[in-house]
This record gives sequence, structure tokens and C-alpha cells, in this order.
Amino acid sequence: MSARFQDINFDLDKLPTMPLVAAQMMELINSPETSAAALAKVVSKDPAVSARVLKIANSSFYSMSRQVTSLSTAVVILGERTLKNLVLAASMRGMNQSFGRIEQLLWEDSMVCALGSRYLARKLGLADPEEAFMAGLFRHIGLVVLNNQENKAADFILQSMESGNQSMAAQEQEMFGATHAEIGAAVLEHWKLSEVLSLVALHHSDVALDDEADSSAVNLTGVVNIAGQLPGYFGIFKQPRELNLENLPSVKRLDLDQERVEEIIEEFHSIFEENRSDFLS
Repeated sequence: MSARFQDINFDLDKLPTMPLVAAQMMELINSPETSAAALAKVVSKDPAVSARVLKIANSSFYSMSRQVTSLSTAVVILGERTLKNLVLAASMRGMNQSFGRIEQLLWEDSMVCALGSRYLARKLGLADPEEAFMAGLFRHIGLVVLNNQENKAADFILQSMESGNQSMAAQEQEMFGATHAEIGAAVLEHWKLSEVLSLVALHHSDVALDDEADSSAVNLTGVVNIAGQLPGYFGIFKQPRELNLENLPSVKRLDLDQERVEEIIEEFHSIFEENRSDFLS
């Protein structure tokens, strides 16, 4: 664990391991001799993951020219990076020790942000779409860890998510010894994912990267910061929330055209509503 997480008052020895199917998928993709059949074999070990991958692959979000009926076909049509991301997303559900309302909310929140990040990255040309998907998927991984490891976290997380309270850091620090952003960044580092993904998790709500930070990291964090507004706007929680881009740190930091961003969000909203059940089941 790097020095930046040594001072947080949270038991980093209990950080979760990456879900098995996801870890095996990552290992295979990093191997130069991987085949579509080998990737499909790994995914097929978890029927629930397989079903979710095929559902999303066949949604209009990916605009396939033909029906994807097998995992090996999905590998060929979608590509290894896209398949890896869908497997990571589908595997996230398996990290929970139980699965009730709060776990469902965390899952839906992560999926909407991931898909929205991918769409915004592609349309705005600010980041690699597949990297944006993964960054959006993991922005709240710290909340998943808190929910699993801290008995008193569930009510706090549920109230914060449903109320739309964005200023959670001070309360998290007091209650848990670290913020969900710090914990999430530590998890991604523990999983040996890229430093950029860890940075996005750390700064997804404030985009407060140093002025010397690489522009690609700033852009990616900004995309995820915008996409983080979409779960509330799309009605994932109790009541749909208004889309408020004017005061978002990403819009200011990246000097974005607010009207253009709103147009892209509405385009994605239509696609999301058309495929809601496939995305969130």
C-alpha cells in the first residue's frame, strides 16, 4: 500500500479481493496468447455474470448489427476490453455479503455512472470510453466496502444516497476513520489497477487534482464527476433529482459547454430508459 493511504484510520488489511471471475478475466486479457474461447470459458463459470454480459451486449447501447447469442461471439463483436468491463460490472454484485435495498442501490448507482461515463467520454472526446466505463464503475467502490465491513454504515449510506447529500466526507471521517473516496482509491490500488483509476476514485466528487496532474487524468475524473449526477437524475433513488451542471467542479475545471453536455445526457437518458431492465437486472 502506498504512503498516501498509510495515515487513514481504516483497517486496510481487510480490503476485499477482486471477484474471482473478474480476476481471472484480467489475467487472461493480459496474456498475449488469450483466445475468445478461453475468455468465454472463464465468464461461463458464473451463469449470472454470463447472463448480464449478454443482456447488455444486446442492448441498443452497444448498437450491435446482429443478436449476440454466445459469449464467444460477444468477445469477437465487443472486443476484449469491453467484455472485461462488462464482466467487472457484472461481478460487482457478487462482492456483497448480502443483497437488499442498499446493495441494489449501490449496484444501480455504479452501473448508471459507468455507462454514462462511457457515453460522455465518447461524445465529448475527453477520455477513452472503456477506461471511463471502469472509472465510473469504481467511483463508489469505497461505499461498497464500507457497507460490507462497517455495521453502522448501511443507514448512513442509504440516507446520504437517497438525500443527494454530497458533503459526506467530514461525517465519514468521523464515523469510519476515512472517506469512501480514500477507501475506494486504496481498494483499486490493492487490486493493482491503474493509478489513474485510483485517482479518479479519490477525486470523483471534487476533481481536485493538482495543477501538475496529467490532463488525461483530469479529463477522466471530470467525465466521472458529471456521470455521477446521472443516477439521481434518472430516478435511481426515491425521487428524480434536477440536473445541476452549473456548479459542478468538472464543468468549471474542463471549461465545458453546459448546453452540449446537457444534450449528450438527454441522448443517453433515452438509451438508458429503452434498456433500463437489461442494464440493471
